[in-house]
Amino acid sequence: MKKTSRWLLLALTFCVAVAGFLIRRQQLISELMQDGSLAEGSYLHILLIVLTGILFVGLIAFLYPLDKKEGWQQVFPAACVPNLFLLLSAVTLIVGNVILWLQGNAPSVAVITQSPEVSRLLARLLPPLGIVCAICFAVFAILRMMNRKPSPLLYMIASLYLIVRLIVCFQVWNTDPSIHDYAFQLLAAICCMLGCFQLAGFSFDRGHLRICLFWTLCATAFCGFTAADTLRSGSLSNILINSAFLLSMATSSVCLLCTESTPAEETGIEEAETEEN
Repeated sequence: MKKTSRWLLLALTFCVAVAGFLIRRQQLISELMQDGSLAEGSYLHILLIVLTGILFVGLIAFLYPLDKKEGWQQVFPAACVPNLFLLLSAVTLIVGNVILWLQGNAPSVAVITQSPEVSRLLARLLPPLGIVCAICFAVFAILRMMNRKPSPLLYMIASLYLIVRLIVCFQVWNTDPSIHDYAFQLLAAICCMLGCFQLAGFSFDRGHLRICLFWTLCATAFCGFTAADTLRSGSLSNILINSAFLLSMATSSVCLLCTESTPAEETGIEEAETEEN
């Protein structure tokens, strides 16, 4: 895939994320009622749907001719800059979950389900699981800066946290009769979860570049949309957590698209693994 096409793909995603944030913010201000219904004459939801369609069509078109990559050394760079961004996302995620923990509140309340005790337990586990997830991001970045192979468990643990977060948050979102209140938060949560799961595959040398990029780029765009919701909520923990995943998924997308492993790097990695064995 030509470099021009790669940059166009990134530009498309970031433009959609910014446009979606601005449109969603205006929708929350002027068109979305307190009960979740749309005001008479609303049209911004149509623009958001069209923007989402443009994103999907553009991703499919640009990702189809992409060269295959399966090995971790082909997509996870040892360069300092991208890994520093991952460290920054880890710190942001830690701070967001520490604030949540100190407040003594789950990001959502336990609702009436067939197993309310399980719901409350999962809600209480979210802050510590989020901190563990952030530590995994940090360890991953440090290992790459040391030119060492990251364990697939790091992103698998992150996926577990995102699964639990999705379950707990969806229980509350699902009690709202209007999907306009939570649609993009739900999409962001799903895409982040699947993006982390696919990223783990590269540490097994069984990565699927096109699928992984689809989810990480979608996560970047929808986290951008969701930034409007988190800012409106006024919850510092939600703002930080969403920002952490926005930065993490955006950085991962850039690495997946732009990393080019060199023979020297691959030789160095093989020698390091031989010494360890």
